[in-house]
Amino acid sequence: MPPYDFDIGIIGGGAAGLTVASGAAQLGPRPYSLKKRKSWGAIACHYGCVPSKTLIRTAQVYHLMKNSKAYGLRP
Repeated sequence: MPPYDFDIGIIGGGAAGLTVASGAAQLGPRPYSLKKRKSWGAIACHYGCVPSKTLIRTAQVYHLMKNSKAYGLRP
Protein backbone atom coordinates (compact mmCIF):
# COMPACT_ATOMS: atom_id res chain seq x y z
CA MET A 1 0.00 0.00 0.00
CA PRO A 2 1.45 3.41 -0.96
CA PRO A 3 2.20 5.90 1.84
CA TYR A 4 0.01 8.98 2.11
CA ASP A 5 0.78 12.40 3.58
CA PHE A 6 -2.75 12.90 4.93
CA ASP A 7 -5.06 11.31 7.47
CA ILE A 8 -8.48 12.48 6.29
CA GLY A 9 -9.87 13.24 2.83
CA ILE A 10 -12.42 16.01 2.30
CA ILE A 11 -14.48 16.36 -0.86
CA GLY A 12 -15.20 19.99 -1.73
CA GLY A 13 -13.57 23.27 -0.83
CA GLY A 14 -16.66 25.29 0.00
CA ALA A 15 -17.70 26.59 3.39
CA ALA A 16 -18.32 23.13 4.86
CA GLY A 17 -15.16 21.60 3.39
CA LEU A 18 -13.00 24.46 4.66
CA THR A 19 -14.55 24.19 8.12
CA VAL A 20 -13.94 20.44 8.29
CA ALA A 21 -10.36 20.81 7.03
CA SER A 22 -9.60 23.56 9.53
CA GLY A 23 -11.15 21.63 12.42
CA ALA A 24 -9.34 18.45 11.49
CA ALA A 25 -6.00 20.26 11.25
CA GLN A 26 -6.52 21.81 14.69
CA LEU A 27 -7.21 18.38 16.20
CA GLY A 28 -4.12 16.78 14.70
CA PRO A 29 -5.02 14.82 11.55
CA ARG A 30 -3.57 16.07 8.28
CA PRO A 31 -6.46 16.87 5.88
CA TYR A 32 -6.48 16.50 2.10
CA SER A 33 -9.07 18.45 0.13
CA LEU A 34 -10.32 17.29 -3.25
CA LYS A 35 -11.92 20.14 -5.20
CA LYS A 36 -13.31 20.66 -8.70
CA ARG A 37 -12.06 24.25 -9.08
CA LYS A 38 -8.54 25.53 -8.52
CA SER A 39 -9.65 28.33 -6.17
CA TRP A 40 -10.86 27.85 -2.60
CA GLY A 41 -14.48 28.52 -1.82
CA ALA A 42 -17.55 27.56 -3.76
CA ILE A 43 -20.76 29.15 -4.98
CA ALA A 44 -21.58 30.76 -1.62
CA CYS A 45 -18.21 32.52 -1.42
CA HIS A 46 -17.93 33.69 -5.01
CA TYR A 47 -21.45 34.08 -6.39
CA GLY A 48 -24.13 33.49 -3.76
CA CYS A 49 -24.40 34.38 -0.10
CA VAL A 50 -21.30 36.49 0.50
CA PRO A 51 -21.54 38.81 -2.53
CA SER A 52 -25.33 39.10 -2.11
CA LYS A 53 -25.03 40.09 1.55
CA THR A 54 -22.32 42.62 0.70
CA LEU A 55 -24.48 44.18 -2.01
CA ILE A 56 -27.53 44.31 0.27
CA ARG A 57 -25.58 45.93 3.10
CA THR A 58 -24.00 48.46 0.72
CA ALA A 59 -27.46 49.40 -0.55
CA GLN A 60 -28.67 49.85 3.06
CA VAL A 61 -25.77 52.16 3.90
CA TYR A 62 -26.33 54.14 0.67
CA HIS A 63 -30.03 54.51 1.52
CA LEU A 64 -29.21 55.77 5.04
CA MET A 65 -26.67 58.26 3.69
CA LYS A 66 -29.07 59.48 1.00
CA ASN A 67 -31.80 60.01 3.62
CA SER A 68 -29.55 61.38 6.36
CA LYS A 69 -31.58 64.61 6.54
CA ALA A 70 -34.46 62.62 8.06
CA TYR A 71 -32.10 61.72 10.92
CA GLY A 72 -31.00 65.32 11.52
CA LEU A 73 -27.74 65.02 9.61
CA ARG A 74 -26.51 67.06 6.67
CA PRO A 75 -26.91 65.28 3.34
